[in-house]
Amino acid sequence: MSFPKAFIHSNVIINYEYKEQIILGNNTLISNFCTLVVANDPHNNLDNSKLIIGSNTYIGEYNNIRAGGGIIKIGNNCSISQHITIIASNHQFLKGILIQNQPWETNNNYVIIEDNVWIGANSVILPGVKIYQGAIIGAGSIVTKDIPQNAIAVGNPAKVIKFRD
Repeated sequence: MSFPKAFIHSNVIINYEYKEQIILGNNTLISNFCTLVVANDPHNNLDNSKLIIGSNTYIGEYNNIRAGGGIIKIGNNCSISQHITIIASNHQFLKGILIQNQPWETNNNYVIIEDNVWIGANSVILPGVKIYQGAIIGAGSIVTKDIPQNAIAVGNPAKVIKFRD
């Protein structure tokens, strides 16, 4: 793990396999009761999981960030409110394999959140999504598709309702 001048509250759970999987930028704050998981898929021997959080980014309380089977990259100067779930990959659902033994998807196994993004409380960001610079995600939204630069998106599924002035 690389944590130069990052602030991590004492009640944060961080699970990873090796320290190079997590990179935190300067002055990043991870608030109480967050769970950060970076895990490779034991079913397909891929070593592709990583969590990168840029500088001056705030991660609020009770967030669940899971870079299992993929990459989550959160940019600089972002505000990730409370009770957010961000997931890098889904499990496959192949017939004849127990659900708990399904490998992770290897397509769209990422979430990219560019710089200066605000994600409102209780939102969910699903795999294969890119949220472009300056976008705002309204509280309670479920993001299933890319969100353009400076867009304000809300709802389930999240839809662009306007752009920042």
